[in-house]
Amino acid sequence: MKIQKAILPVVLFLVLIISSCKKDPANPNDGELITTVKVEFTENVSGVKESFEFRDLDGEGGNAPSEFDEISLSANKSYTCEVYLLNESVTPVDDITLEIEAEADDHQFYYTPSFSTLTISDLNEDSNNLSLGTESTWTTGAASNGNINITLKHKPGAKASGDPISKGDTDISIDFKVKIQ
Repeated sequence: MKIQKAILPVVLFLVLIISSCKKDPANPNDGELITTVKVEFTENVSGVKESFEFRDLDGEGGNAPSEFDEISLSANKSYTCEVYLLNESVTPVDDITLEIEAEADDHQFYYTPSFSTLTISDLNEDSNNLSLGTESTWTTGAASNGNINITLKHKPGAKASGDPISKGDTDISIDFKVKIQ
C-alpha cells in the first residue's frame, strides 16, 4: 500500500508534464513577414510603367529600410496601380500578394492621401464584391507634394462594406512621399 501511495504523486506529475507539453495548433492566418512593398503604375494613356519600392529585408525594427522611394507622378493623369507584397528574406522570394488574393475575402487595402490633388478609386474586389485593393486607379490633379498611407488590414470573417481603417489587424502600413509634377 505504501508503494502505491508513493507512485501516485509520481504518475500525476508525469501526466501533468506530458499534457503541458502539447503544442498549440498553428494559426493559419498568422502574419507573414513583409519585407518589400512594390507599387507599380501604368499611365492609362501612354502605357508607360514605373514602380516605386519600400524594402526592409530584416522586417520591422532592426536596420533601416535599404530602399524607400518617393512616388513621382505626372500632374493631371490617370494611372492603374498594382501593389505587390514580398518576403525577400527567403529564397525563393515569397510573393505574399498571391496569398492575399487567395484570401481576398479576409483582406483589404486602404489608401489615404494627405493632400487633395490625388484621388484613389476603382479598387478591385473580392468574391463578395467588397474592396480588396491590390489594383486601383490613381488620378492626379495639379502639381503638389504630400504623403500617401498604404495599409493592408486582415479581417478574417469580419470584412464588411464601408469598414473603417481601424477594423481588423494591420499586416502592414507604409507612408510613401508623393510628388505630383
